[in-house]
Amino acid sequence: MISAPRRYLARWAVGVLVLAVGAVLLVPAVSSGRTDARYAVGAADDNTTPFNLVSMPALIAHRYRGHGFRLEHLQAQNRYMRRWEISYRGDGLRLTGTLSVPRTHRAHPLVVDTHGWIRPMIYRTGAGLQREEARLTRLGFAVLHPDYRNYGDSAYASTKPAHQPLGYPADVLNAIVALKRARLRGIDLHRMALFGRSMGGGVALQVAEARPTWFKALVMYSAVSSSATENWSRWVRSDRTLRQRVARAYGTPTSNPTFWAEASSRNYVSRLGRMPVILNHGTADHMCPEYWSLETYGALRKAGVPARLYTYKGEHHRFTADWPEFMHRVDGFLLQHA
Repeated sequence: MISAPRRYLARWAVGVLVLAVGAVLLVPAVSSGRTDARYAVGAADDNTTPFNLVSMPALIAHRYRGHGFRLEHLQAQNRYMRRWEISYRGDGLRLTGTLSVPRTHRAHPLVVDTHGWIRPMIYRTGAGLQREEARLTRLGFAVLHPDYRNYGDSAYASTKPAHQPLGYPADVLNAIVALKRARLRGIDLHRMALFGRSMGGGVALQVAEARPTWFKALVMYSAVSSSATENWSRWVRSDRTLRQRVARAYGTPTSNPTFWAEASSRNYVSRLGRMPVILNHGTADHMCPEYWSLETYGALRKAGVPARLYTYKGEHHRFTADWPEFMHRVDGFLLQHA
């Protein structure tokens, strides 16, 4: 069982402010509207939309050195679990999140969940998948929930294109490395799975492709497209300011098709090998249309990945009536594979 060291329970708001300001000063500069040549072409994350652009070759090649994992303070507890707010460092940023652990004296398999887009101004540490986390901890899983940069109490990193070489997937991978280095009792890091919703479904797929040997299984829920071009069309093309910023840094899918192909996780699904994947999508989802998951599923099956697709008639982006059925499937899938 994990317990928070007393020295980590002190208030740290001032430290967060100092580190957040420092993080802004550390980001590379944009020169002449082009990506700085010292940095691998990578993310063009923009906090105003779920758009998350990452170069898969850069993400795969990067070395992750997350460290300094800390249990900051107890956020919530009940008879089944304890949830701590956590912090760690990765790629020069101080990042935050939560860690939920069942209240039993054994090593628990770990589910790493990746949340969808929420306006950063209203987002609170650990938000986005709390009802799913509660279900998973009752089932016996520990749950790591990274906030990502610019979310929660994480450091601020400029949202300008070319200022985020690897973006949200790198924050997740650094969280896992930092947790491994912490060697906390009560968590079996040899049994890890990924669970991603909406934008986080895309992040989870990118993370799995970057380090496929780390994970036993992947759950995708109302996920964004695995095609960078489709995500561009959905969230960027109609926004003149964002379109111009991204185009200056990386070109458009038409003017720079090579980069946009490399930014599409669909083209790297073969890296998953035999990792089991389930995709879950509502037929009435107006945020992320159902056909996106149909296309991702088709790519997975073509690559020989053992994938299953479940659609939920009439369900929207966030499941309601069919949520119990959805989680029953997730429960069985994770118990079998993780």
